[in-house]
Amino acid sequence: MRYLILGPLEVRDGETEVELRGGQQRKLLAILLLHSGEAVSSDLLVEELWDGKPPGTAAKALQGYVSSLRKQLGQETVETVGGGYRLTVAPKDLDSGRFEELLAEARSLEPAPAAAKLREALALWRGPALADFAYDDFARREIDRLDELRLGVIERRIDLELALGHHDDLVPELEGLVHSYPLRERLRGHLMVALYRCGRQAEALDAYRDARTALRDELGLEPSEELQALQRAILAHDSSLAAPPRVDPPVPARADGRSQRGRSRRWVVAVVLGLAILGGAAAAIALTRTDKAAAIIVPPNSVARIDAAGTKVESYVGVGRGPRAIAVGLGSVWVANGEDGTVDRLDPATGDIQGQSHPIGIGGDDLSDLAIGSHAVWVADGNAGTVTRIDPNLGQVVATIPQDPEQTVAPNPVFYVAYGSHYVWATRANELLRIDPRTNQVDKRMLIGTPTGLATGGGSVWVTTQSGLRRIDPVRVKEISHRLFGYARAPVYTRGSVWLIADNEIQQIDPITLAQGDAEPAGSQPASLAAGGGALWAPDFFDGKLTRLAADGGRTVSLQVGKNLQADKNGPPGGSNLPAVAVGGGATWAAVSVGH
Repeated sequence: MRYLILGPLEVRDGETEVELRGGQQRKLLAILLLHSGEAVSSDLLVEELWDGKPPGTAAKALQGYVSSLRKQLGQETVETVGGGYRLTVAPKDLDSGRFEELLAEARSLEPAPAAAKLREALALWRGPALADFAYDDFARREIDRLDELRLGVIERRIDLELALGHHDDLVPELEGLVHSYPLRERLRGHLMVALYRCGRQAEALDAYRDARTALRDELGLEPSEELQALQRAILAHDSSLAAPPRVDPPVPARADGRSQRGRSRRWVVAVVLGLAILGGAAAAIALTRTDKAAAIIVPPNSVARIDAAGTKVESYVGVGRGPRAIAVGLGSVWVANGEDGTVDRLDPATGDIQGQSHPIGIGGDDLSDLAIGSHAVWVADGNAGTVTRIDPNLGQVVATIPQDPEQTVAPNPVFYVAYGSHYVWATRANELLRIDPRTNQVDKRMLIGTPTGLATGGGSVWVTTQSGLRRIDPVRVKEISHRLFGYARAPVYTRGSVWLIADNEIQQIDPITLAQGDAEPAGSQPASLAAGGGALWAPDFFDGKLTRLAADGGRTVSLQVGKNLQADKNGPPGGSNLPAVAVGGGATWAAVSVGH
């Protein structure tokens, strides 16, 4: 019998999953596993099972849960010890125990086998530790311990793989990790080294500037002396940063004992993953992927995974109807499907639907935007006039804000949402709302006019409206400055500047003076704007193209992702539009919707 807590709680007998009945029974098992080998008193179990508010029948109910566990796991599994119970599991039979055994084994190995051993350990994780119990007090300390241990192992493995000359493989992973853990300086340093060794010195220095901005904005601190020293070494082309010869670690065995080497990477598969009944309609999810050079035109109701250079579509996956927004973070790529009111969750490593996840139902038919912050995913619900909070560990909605939106004859739509300066920000009709994620309440608001975009960065909130760009103080929620534009939209803050779309050009704005800087063409009708990977990305609403503009003024690349709506004006209707793009997890992600 194997017990798995590095993800949702599971018990497996060989390859068969043991079905655990009821939430309280699962909780009891989790508590006993965290005290493996120890006698746990009935009083403590009752206290933790009912969060300090047990019913009068708690003692009898506890006995029933223990009896059920014994029937499922074996009569001798849960022992009665005095006035309590004990579950003893060998470290090799508990995935967290095996994880720590592998870490101990890695410490005495040479770099190459040590890196392989750490990868084997990390492969045991199936998601956040004890994901079912993220909000239970009994699990909080162990969740924090395991999460910190896992992150430390990732950092140690990357240390080793950098020393083995794997810098080119690590850049995409590090970009995703830095996005998820922006204040982790060790990861920032890893990214700087990897970029430098790939011959991308300018991007390595940009990574330092991004780290400095994040640390100053969030903590009011300068980078550590170690990170500053690394920046100076990059500027000086210090020989100590030269890339070492590449050494490949041994390939770890799979769970069935066979090597993973030799699996072909060139494949084209169309897999119908199944039919899911949603809102009375049947939805089939199909994945198509290729490593060939032939161009892929992505069909509507899909998300395309695009290489960091913006030169090819690597894969695409079918999602819900009308994908309109994408965000990357918390280990996933999140997609808001506007027309069927759902949110899909993709694996950033493969571009596929993540694990066994199902679409998260929000409701409505015009979900409009996504943001990530405070360990949550935030959804702009469009004409519903609300913001929805999703718990990524539970994979479900946990709050709707405001809880009771006022009813009006005309809708008060929420079309934009962002996270920054420890708050969630949303536009609602002609107002900007500040939402405290600790309480899920709107604590401040201000009139802004008709919004066309929302972003945070550089210690400010940035709102584009039909009359121009506004810079907002996030503490007082008051306007600092304002600049008129013809039709500005889709602001982003990156590399010390605000960037937005104005008159179908990507326009650079000084964040202090709001003076206009460089402007570059961005297609016939750019729909939105995203920043990442040293570039700005603009998907076109009509021609199905994605434009990549190097933020340092380098080469501009245009990639055909969806079918061009304007290609044949006299032909039958059809085509795609690209309403949204996001960068993270080592790739760029573009939403492809049905053209109109």
